[in-house]
Amino acid sequence: MDNLTDAFLKLDRKELALLKAIERGMRHSEWVPAEDVMAIARLSPKGASTGLSKLVSKKLVFKTTEPYEGYQIGFAAYDLIALSDLVDRDVVVSLGDLLGVGKESVVFEALGPTPAAAAGPEGFGSSADGGGAKGSSFPLAVKFHRQGRTSFKHVRRVRGHLTDLPRCAWIFAARLGAAREFQILKKLYPEVSVPQPVALSHHAVVMEHTGGTELYKVDLENPEECLEIVLEEVTSAWKKAIVHADLSAYNVLVREDGEVVIIDWPQAVSGTHPESMELLERDLKNVIDHFSRKYRLDFDRDVALASVLGEDVKGEKAEKGGKGA
Repeated sequence: MDNLTDAFLKLDRKELALLKAIERGMRHSEWVPAEDVMAIARLSPKGASTGLSKLVSKKLVFKTTEPYEGYQIGFAAYDLIALSDLVDRDVVVSLGDLLGVGKESVVFEALGPTPAAAAGPEGFGSSADGGGAKGSSFPLAVKFHRQGRTSFKHVRRVRGHLTDLPRCAWIFAARLGAAREFQILKKLYPEVSVPQPVALSHHAVVMEHTGGTELYKVDLENPEECLEIVLEEVTSAWKKAIVHADLSAYNVLVREDGEVVIIDWPQAVSGTHPESMELLERDLKNVIDHFSRKYRLDFDRDVALASVLGEDVKGEKAEKGGKGA
């Protein structure tokens, strides 16, 4: 949904209550029975029926009549539910343009109060005072996870946090993926150059909008220096027992000041993961191969790996996983 703000502003309270009711019901049913929707939303049969009809016409809700009258939401409605929560908590005061669409996410720019103004268990905006001074303009990126767009079997296989939830609906796979990324960012920031985590809501992660351009789009004047900076950030993450596991020139941002920011961490694994070393080596290969192809830079992958692990090329390998998860 490109025009998320417009869709949000056109929702009335009853429609939003119905969306939230269906979302709650989908924790137990693929298609939520109409009577359950009415009960959760606390609406009369007439009020619920009218509201549901409007939502179906807007393609925010899907309806079935077999074997019973039931309803479900998709990602467009889920985005609106998360956005409503973020607005209510004063985390987001203004939603801007679409920043990007990936295989497993949609990202919008936004504005909110400064994160230093408040903090809580779910990040900035969860404190009792509502999140900070209104009218401030801290640049944010709101990332809505979309793991459900891919094969759920694949998602479950590569996401360790889903292995014990074989019946998890796709929509909740996205929610768990967002929670995973938010926790990873909290663990890495600020020692690793990642966006500052700000808040979590449903399947949405709110973070600092750092700016910068994807590495694959940039023509660097000093590519060797940039590669060394990227390797330093990978090393810092390893010391925190985190491996990105999907690192490439597409999720390294290069800012105007020459600094880099590494984004997209939902696939990250602990340093104690049985495949952590293999994934670390793949991350390094992806990055080094980019510099080799584009800049003909000759950089030995074994040397890079040794540097990340904190060892001499001929020395003993450091303990796997840095300090542990």
